[in-house]
Amino acid sequence: MSTLDSCSAATARPSAPGSLVALYRLLLRMQITVPRLLGITALGALSVVIGAFARWDSDPSQAAADAVSSYGLGLVVPLAALWLGTSAIGDLVEDRLLVYLWLKPVPRWQLPAAAVLATASVVVPLAALPVAATALAAGAGDVSLPALLAASLAGFAYAGVFVAAGLWFRRAAWWGLAFVLLWENAVANLAEGSARFTVVGWANSVLATAPDVEVTPAAGSAGMAFVVLPAVALAGWLAATLRYRRADID
Repeated sequence: MSTLDSCSAATARPSAPGSLVALYRLLLRMQITVPRLLGITALGALSVVIGAFARWDSDPSQAAADAVSSYGLGLVVPLAALWLGTSAIGDLVEDRLLVYLWLKPVPRWQLPAAAVLATASVVVPLAALPVAATALAAGAGDVSLPALLAASLAGFAYAGVFVAAGLWFRRAAWWGLAFVLLWENAVANLAEGSARFTVVGWANSVLATAPDVEVTPAAGSAGMAFVVLPAVALAGWLAATLRYRRADID
């Protein structure tokens, strides 16, 4: 092969790390919009307000853990990931940009991976940090670190789930909303043993490592949660990649 052919091949097929970073930056710019930032910030701010009221409870640590579990992990983190994850690639479809990425000589796994990373990059600071601040506002500093870890891991897990949902389902945002409200909240709290099949149940297992608090519903041990939640994010990425490889792009 001549030097010119080698240069042409290198130009036609960018390096894997470089193309992944480029896709990540593109999706991150598309995700960061004023309405989304304001909406997620409002959800997080309300969590901190709830934490401030928990300070007046007879057991602030338990009240803070309850607030983090029911509102922070049950609503703030999944709704933020739902809003961003289902639209991560969906925005490219609406703007008719996906076909241009499809035609580029980029491995198919990279776009879903970039979508999961971009979603988590926004969810963790905008949702997980306020969830941890909820415990601080309640005067329960010993709950704040477990809350941060639980919300961050849950943010990654939900990012994988909802990026995959955005590729597999039409009107994924509505299906995702039903999933959050019915399965992650109602069923997880009412059906015994169902928490082990939910993201929030495993996130609560991490939160339960805070001293002198009881968290329900918890799915299992905290050590297992540190395995399950990243595995859920990985499974979501794999499912999204499978769908993206088989998709008809127009």
